[in-house]
Amino acid sequence: MIKVKSYRPLVTENLIWDFPSHFKLKEVSEFMQEDIAHTTDFISETAKETMRNQSVYWFIEDKKLQKIHALISIKSIDFDNSSAKLFTKFDDDISDEFEHEIIERLYMFVNEQISLSELEIEENPTKVTNFFTSNGYNLANIKLKRK
Repeated sequence: MIKVKSYRPLVTENLIWDFPSHFKLKEVSEFMQEDIAHTTDFISETAKETMRNQSVYWFIEDKKLQKIHALISIKSIDFDNSSAKLFTKFDDDISDEFEHEIIERLYMFVNEQISLSELEIEENPTKVTNFFTSNGYNLANIKLKRK
């Protein structure tokens, strides 16, 4: 059985994907634009969901600047039905290069590593859905389904 807790850190050319508990509380709080109490609860809950193999959350930071550029979550994972909910949040000033690098790695994770064929999109970032639909998924309403 796939254990999502083993997918950390993920390292790409310019970025490191790691679980929320790896980051400084203040840094996460600033990225999320939430107070410390809410951020603490969020980090605690993400750790519990990951350990239960229900969800996986990553903050993605620039290797050089050590600045968080994105939050990716794959929640309510159902391995029996190859489905989950996908949430992506990108920093407002993220470069196109970093955004593309994240989307490519996300696609590889979803499609090749954990083989999800259906993703309910919680936020609808156009670049994410465009990449997925250009690479074998159909978009209907708020769901991406592999062809």
